[in-house]
Amino acid sequence: MSGIGHLAAGFAAKPVTPKAPLWVLLAATETNDLLYFLFSSAGIEPKATSTIDLNQGVKYLAPGSNPWSHGLFMSMVWSILAAVIMYLFYRNRRTAFVIGLVVFSHWVLDFLMHSNLPIFFDGSPLVGLGLENSGPGFIFMTVLDLVLLAGGAAIYLAGRKRTTLLAQEEQK
Repeated sequence: MSGIGHLAAGFAAKPVTPKAPLWVLLAATETNDLLYFLFSSAGIEPKATSTIDLNQGVKYLAPGSNPWSHGLFMSMVWSILAAVIMYLFYRNRRTAFVIGLVVFSHWVLDFLMHSNLPIFFDGSPLVGLGLENSGPGFIFMTVLDLVLLAGGAAIYLAGRKRTTLLAQEEQK
């Protein structure tokens, strides 16, 4: 899934986590990809080489292995770690919990797109629906990205509007 679809979770979470800045929520949605870039730059996770074709979807020429950034187990670890850090920073359980969920939402959305997500580490079973592996599936995921982003932005804007209306009511 492209980064655009992941951002939807951050936008949608903002109305229920007013203490967290929007940029923190948006960064939380991209935690797995940020870690992938860090780990691949450090040589911990090899970079995948792929081609994209609207008829065949994504084809991996040299598949990478990303258990540290995108594995199910480590995605849960990163989510819990993010929640703990946010709790220490904001001292608010709800904010910490929601940020942890936002971090984990990356793996859930990637599960739809990819078929090569390790459960644990190298050598463990790979999971995912693999919609990227066909042209129609890839197009579906691209449309879903845009729909999710629009939905997340709509939830965010509705929350801002509600907050503004409440603030105006308090001033009266």
